[in-house]
Amino acid sequence: MGLVRTPEELKKRKQHYAEGSMVCDTKMVFASFLTDPKVVKRVLPPPLEPTPLPTGLVYVAEFGKANFSEPYNEAAVFLSAQYKGVIGNYCISMPVNLDTPMWLGRENQGYPKKIAEFIAVEERGNYVTGTCVRRGKRIITLTLQLEGPLKQELPKTATYNIKAVPSVTGEGFEYPPVLIRLENDFRWNTPEIGKGRLTFGKSTYDPIYEIPVKEVILAGYGSHIEIWTQPGEVVAELDPLEYEAYFWNKQDWELD
Repeated sequence: MGLVRTPEELKKRKQHYAEGSMVCDTKMVFASFLTDPKVVKRVLPPPLEPTPLPTGLVYVAEFGKANFSEPYNEAAVFLSAQYKGVIGNYCISMPVNLDTPMWLGRENQGYPKKIAEFIAVEERGNYVTGTCVRRGKRIITLTLQLEGPLKQELPKTATYNIKAVPSVTGEGFEYPPVLIRLENDFRWNTPEIGKGRLTFGKSTYDPIYEIPVKEVILAGYGSHIEIWTQPGEVVAELDPLEYEAYFWNKQDWELD
């Protein structure tokens, strides 16, 4: 213990995360939706490319247990993307309500996490609502009217993130940004599906409202979910000058 860890402690930590990070006792409301292909093409940083069907994915979740943090809540927005033919989801936004999962997600896995003041999944009869409020604005509202159990398996899809560290000089990055790919193993407990309604609220600091929701394709809700994220891999190095315009969504832009 203390400011400098011992070799034994470092070995124990490595063994603890050998199989990846894990959350369980999770309840989550989620939706996939059709969006505008022109927006997807504009938002995806090279070398990511759009997929044939321009879709997005949203979830609001409460994680009851984790092997890296105390319980916490989180929301996320993804756009479908591919790299060298491997289809996945590129994370656009991921508000979270605690600093430990924010730090680990940003530093280790490249997620664009920011602290939000309110994230919750609320059940009322056969309705479930996921809400995220950040800097006084309700930026995500996902409401689901439950209709019955999902009778098919949900597809397993990779996640794409970009890790980058701004330079201390204020110019560019400390090292070239890298594209990483993560694999998530969802262990569902009979999720339910139904009619979903998704809205993105307007916010200067979280401009996900620029992504239009044309149609909700699938909306669902699950509880007692267990999710494992395996150690990721670096799949490409990015041009720092080309990527810089996309980077600042990870921080709050204060110049408007």
